[in-house]
Amino acid sequence: MERAESSSTEPAKAIKPIDRKSVHQICSGQVVLSLSTAVKELVENSLDAGATNIDLKLKDYGVDLIEVSDNGCGVEEENFEGLTLKHHTSKIQEFADLTQVETFGFRGEALSSLCALSDVTISTCHASAKVGTRLMFDHNGKIIQKTPYPRPRGTTVSVQQLFSTLPVRHKEFQRNIKKEYAKMVQVLHAYCIISAGIRVSCTNQLGQGKRQPVVCTGGSPSIKENIGSVFGQKQLQSLIPFVQLPPSDSVCEEYGLSCSDALHNLFYISGFISQCTHGVGRSSTDRQFFFINRRPCDPAKVCRLVNEVYHMYNRHQYPFVVLNISVDSECVDINVTPDKRQILLQEEKLLLAVLKTSLIGMFDSDVNKLNVSQQPLLDVEVKRCLQKWKSLVSLTWDL
Repeated sequence: MERAESSSTEPAKAIKPIDRKSVHQICSGQVVLSLSTAVKELVENSLDAGATNIDLKLKDYGVDLIEVSDNGCGVEEENFEGLTLKHHTSKIQEFADLTQVETFGFRGEALSSLCALSDVTISTCHASAKVGTRLMFDHNGKIIQKTPYPRPRGTTVSVQQLFSTLPVRHKEFQRNIKKEYAKMVQVLHAYCIISAGIRVSCTNQLGQGKRQPVVCTGGSPSIKENIGSVFGQKQLQSLIPFVQLPPSDSVCEEYGLSCSDALHNLFYISGFISQCTHGVGRSSTDRQFFFINRRPCDPAKVCRLVNEVYHMYNRHQYPFVVLNISVDSECVDINVTPDKRQILLQEEKLLLAVLKTSLIGMFDSDVNKLNVSQQPLLDVEVKRCLQKWKSLVSLTWDL
């Protein structure tokens, strides 16, 4: 009782601003949460720079080194100072620009956060430069060394000892590196698939051993060919292209939509999905990739609907899915979560109605094709059984 009374009489602590260095470290730990986030941010920077060749090199699954090289536009010297500073970006100037943003990045946080969490070195060469430049940064994103560095046009970002400034997280990162690595590969696969016309490669080196290839695409302009490069021709042969249909009356009624709501041209959906034949699907949802305006994302309702409809035709498996949803950027809010993978959509019910009607139409057609293709085999089997039955009847009659 006395303790409670004494504690209540203690003077309240003054509210003071947190020092800038601490704020930087606290916020950076919320931007780059994992190996996959770090790789995602670097690959997206390369894509935003217009690269057609992106090379990712890891050492010890990313514990020692993450290095992304590209042949993009490079960085002009006048932008060196702001390159790794918090909220410095060339992609937007004000909040209203978010409705029109077409780049992956726009917050100006990724490189700054990586500097706070690791040792960052960047080499870059802009088309206007006679020679490239190598920049080393401190944990505040300030340049501590700048030297000439011969290289072709483009940029290479090297991140060493990720999370080394956060001892607890660094230890946890090392302990769970195999899981972190598997998640990173899954994220990288999404960019390999959707990046048409862009060659993406990844290697991993353990200790002093040889570099082992992880994934490589050939820069094909076709998403279908990219799927084949990542997962092989066998996977490709099990897929059917997505065919978009306008929402049916019954599905519109299910989602509480009137026919006038069904603005068929608001969404354009393209991609591929597994045939519904048993044995063609997968035992888990490990190969499901969703994109909105070619941005990898996790649309929970869309994902759930795709699996529910697939289970109407194949109850025991999950489909391989690659779906890109194209929609006006003004109908999308991508500034929802730090990793930008949660996206809010206007007219989401209409999207679900279009998706459900289309999937049912595709799988019904797939089942009908299967039945027709199997019919000659069934006819042969029936004839064989009848012939065998006649022989048995004849034998019995003779006896």
